[in-house]
Amino acid sequence: MKIQIVSCCLEEGNLSFPLGALSIQTAIQHHRTLKSHECSLGAYTLEDDPVEAAERSAGSEATHIGCSIYLWNRSWFDQFSQRLKELAPSVILFAGGTEVTANPQSFDFGLYDFLTLGEGEQSTTLALCQLLDGKKPQGPGIVAKGDELSYAFPQDLSTLDSVLLSGSAASFVKPGASVLWEMTRGCPFNCAFCFESKGIRSVRHFSYDRIDEELEYLLANQVEEVFVLDPTFNMDKGRTVQMLSLLVQKAQDIHFIFELRAELLDEELADLFSQLNCSLQIGLQSSSPTVLKAINRRFDQALFLKKIDLLNRRGIVFGLDLIIGLPHDSFPIFCNSLDFTVGCKPSNIDIFALSLLPGTSLADNAGKFGIKHQEDSPYTVISTPTYPEGDIAKALKLKDACDLLYTKGEASMWIHTFCEAAQCTPSTLFSHFATYTDFLTQRRGTDPAEMDIYELQEQFVRDLLKKLKRERYLPPLLSFMELHQGVAFLRDTGENPVISISYELDEIAKLDTMHIEKFLAKHPNQSRQTLGIVEHEDGSIGFIEQKL
Repeated sequence: MKIQIVSCCLEEGNLSFPLGALSIQTAIQHHRTLKSHECSLGAYTLEDDPVEAAERSAGSEATHIGCSIYLWNRSWFDQFSQRLKELAPSVILFAGGTEVTANPQSFDFGLYDFLTLGEGEQSTTLALCQLLDGKKPQGPGIVAKGDELSYAFPQDLSTLDSVLLSGSAASFVKPGASVLWEMTRGCPFNCAFCFESKGIRSVRHFSYDRIDEELEYLLANQVEEVFVLDPTFNMDKGRTVQMLSLLVQKAQDIHFIFELRAELLDEELADLFSQLNCSLQIGLQSSSPTVLKAINRRFDQALFLKKIDLLNRRGIVFGLDLIIGLPHDSFPIFCNSLDFTVGCKPSNIDIFALSLLPGTSLADNAGKFGIKHQEDSPYTVISTPTYPEGDIAKALKLKDACDLLYTKGEASMWIHTFCEAAQCTPSTLFSHFATYTDFLTQRRGTDPAEMDIYELQEQFVRDLLKKLKRERYLPPLLSFMELHQGVAFLRDTGENPVISISYELDEIAKLDTMHIEKFLAKHPNQSRQTLGIVEHEDGSIGFIEQKL
């Protein structure tokens, strides 16, 4: 038996760590019966040709080939498996991953010999051992043609060998690398759009000692960034404090990314996050209680703002997620959610069109809610009774505008002042920006995404305020923007920029909290300044006046 596990990640870089495939490879390589059989990893990205990948696998003389299939790579693997079986019809082909678990009925058993549903370490090794003995694969989480569906979720995570400590991931864990890391599996919440919605996967933790050892391994290999995959990192206050204390003590040189619930934050957790090089991602999804109730979530706006304030007061970097097309959502409700989100001052806003993932309770109830969606991966919403297809297209235009102007442009610290100057809401501002970028694309043949983002922002600000006949707000607004753009440039590149502003530094900084109308009344006179921006050894920012 010669085994190959094939992975296909989104892209090279920080999204190219194939944790699922590595987990299966590790389980095989350390299984008492299978460890004597060769097991290799074929690692690809969506940029790679699936037909060429199949040809390489067919030429590898592997007898058993497993595919790690997710929502984003389903089409790639459909092409891969079809070509592989044409070239090597005798190969035993199997598949696992979230797409397989969610939608096993969509897989062709004329191509695949068996599937593994759920978490596949134990079910995959069991199936391969059975094949070695000349038996049909069967058991929890193993599905072959004609079998009833079953799922496997190992209850004792200590029985699973570590991808990191085993050395299986050695080729991916290099100085400067980004790594996916599990501390916990499962989630106690049952959000209707999520794979956890039916509660079939209980919450299980990897031991503190194992996490400590894995952390030492990551540090020794000078990993730069770690995405912690726990669905809700702060679900258990005591364990969260324990894990954060460990990271604060040992891992100041690694940047961590966590997903969490804002409502579960408190002063102690916020203090710990503030001591760590990290960013947080929070799934707001919508600011409408009615919309959130339909997906089994509760929302207390005052409580949410109070918890977000814990982060903003400490300067903790965080992002917020929104979903387009949830039950009872509409374009006006989405605009309200977007306005609320911008008001929270996240560093990034990630907006997604709803995917009706098979196997989730929302997908099961799509008909009840009148949701029309794509039948194949990625199962994206097309329309709902309250969200016509045209309105979803409008929302996606706002998403693109927000991605570029706000998130890529790092506008969180000054966009509120822009809204004041333009006398409009953030969602209206994004609509204006979408119109402006369409003009650049269609009339000038310019791709806004390829432009220098700071230049694009300044051009848009000047254009819009001129059209609105509000040019008098340009000097303070452009100065405030340049201040924050300069700091962002320093943080992003490590280079020391020189900025030019129209007011004294301590004056323009007042726009953090002062309305621009009041600022102009208090500061009628301009005083041009040119400043260099530097970062001191303690991480603080300094400004040095430039003599011209």
